[in-house]
Amino acid sequence: MRKYLIFLIVIAFLVVMVIIDSMLFQAKVFQTEFVLKNVENIEIPASVSLTIVYANRPVKVRRNTIYVPKARPGETVELYFENFGPLKRTAKTVLYFHACTDDSDEDGYPDSLELDQKDSARFRNWFINIALDVFMNDSAIWNEKERDCAGLIRFCAREALRKHDSNWLKRSGYKGPILPDVEKYNYPHLPLIGDKLFRIVKGRYNSPDEFGTFAVARILVECSMRFVSKDVKHALPGDVLVFMHPEDFEMPYHTMIYLGKLGTDQDWILYHTGPINQSTGELRLVKLESLSSFDPSWEVSERNKYFLGFYRFKFLN
Repeated sequence: MRKYLIFLIVIAFLVVMVIIDSMLFQAKVFQTEFVLKNVENIEIPASVSLTIVYANRPVKVRRNTIYVPKARPGETVELYFENFGPLKRTAKTVLYFHACTDDSDEDGYPDSLELDQKDSARFRNWFINIALDVFMNDSAIWNEKERDCAGLIRFCAREALRKHDSNWLKRSGYKGPILPDVEKYNYPHLPLIGDKLFRIVKGRYNSPDEFGTFAVARILVECSMRFVSKDVKHALPGDVLVFMHPEDFEMPYHTMIYLGKLGTDQDWILYHTGPINQSTGELRLVKLESLSSFDPSWEVSERNKYFLGFYRFKFLN
């Protein structure tokens, strides 16, 4: 009889605990959709108590709020709530941080794709170091079919925006310096446009269909870049030199990467020659002042009609 009574007391206690746990378990988030232009710290009104919280990225949970540090445009955050009681109850909430589609400067790249000064510097650093690494060590992941002047720029731009983790390092064989990654987004998961980094039409942003994974030199320059100057004093490392020979019907545009001084007192340029006779061409690292010795039409000056100037990706600050 006594054992039976103890058993009933234990059962009653558990029932009471389950009831209390059910009454006190709260996992309510009062806003789940947001529109972001930039990386932001988001404080979300919520009612959370007697709950264990799991998420697919770091968050801070308080009784009246859920704090999401450095939410990124286009990011999705999954929250899982679990009670403390013996009978497990769970709830799931998904937070959507939609990328803003505004294109305030009407350059074709929406605001959510444009990088601030810090991220632009990070992109530049990776862009020029990946280019140098390709020159010195080749690259197993640079598609053989894209090995020309514009293909070098497309490759370095895509790779500069990636997350440079151990998997990337192993896959790419990169041997250069390890630098901070772009924070706002990482290729191939770009806000709104996925892996389609390059604009293929002119004008302001209207649709992801205006972007592609490939763009020839002319389209790359006209749609994805903006003119900076013909004077190297206004150029930044990672800008692109553009030449145009209208008499060359097959390949009128030629592009090169401006690397800056690289710790020397000279300005340096890296470019791919494109096909030469029967070969696929080669990469060349040369001093800016020496360009005209390879081809007089490559003189970097205001008076050279073939030199269109230094250009910069529109998504950079």
